[in-house]
Amino acid sequence: WNIIKINKMRIIYFFFLIFSVSFSQNKITKSDIIGKWEVKVKVKQLLKEEIKNLDMLEKMAVELASGFAEDIIDSADMYVLFKENNTALLTVDFLEYEEQEEIKWSIIDNEILIDDSLNKKINIGSDNNKWVLKEGSIFLKEKSGKINQNIYLKKNF
Repeated sequence: WNIIKINKMRIIYFFFLIFSVSFSQNKITKSDIIGKWEVKVKVKQLLKEEIKNLDMLEKMAVELASGFAEDIIDSADMYVLFKENNTALLTVDFLEYEEQEEIKWSIIDNEILIDDSLNKKINIGSDNNKWVLKEGSIFLKEKSGKINQNIYLKKNF
């Protein structure tokens, strides 16, 4: 079970590393960010966009895997608790497995920068560590500036 749990966590971390979104038009303040944000992932939509250039067998394999990945994501509780002191706690709770990692964050040029260098287990940002607040959700910003509506943080009230 430990190997399965580790592999499931790798899948979750994979989604944080690969997908992203774009710029925000609104001025972000610290008070906009402080609090608990649930991590939301639309697995099928993400994979649908990524498999466009694959051949038939590759597409079939991805489709089979997408159901498994969607079940994992849907049954995991993932959230980020942004704190006043520019740290945050990323929590992943899946079945009997719970992982918590501390990360740093700041607001620079109307973007939320997430620094995961405190703990290299999660690599939440990798090369894409800029996040933006748009329409009440926080999205990971891709280097190209594209908004991906399929991965986001939604504030818990």
